[in-house]
Amino acid sequence: MKKAKIYFGLAITIGILAILEAVSGFVLWLGFPQGGGGGRGLGGGQGAGQLAFLDLSRHTWIDIHDWVAIALTVLVVLHVVLHWKWIVRMVKSLAKEVSNRRVLNAA
Repeated sequence: MKKAKIYFGLAITIGILAILEAVSGFVLWLGFPQGGGGGRGLGGGQGAGQLAFLDLSRHTWIDIHDWVAIALTVLVVLHVVLHWKWIVRMVKSLAKEVSNRRVLNAA
């Protein structure tokens, strides 16, 4: 498989995970009241005092949020590792450009 296809697949996967992370974060933030009070979440509940959204409990949403965060972190680290040479070249190029501007400004 070509590098470009691997990078593309990695970028798409990171994007999907980022969306899942945001959705689960918003569900936890908006769908469940702060504190442990009873009542129902946005999607209705399964019983008195038992909160749920899309038939998933708060604890399940927290698990989804945490596992997606772990997967996202691993893939972002992999992304940085795969692009490390490019990152180093860009930093060197930018440092050289800044250095050249300072020399021109000093003159």
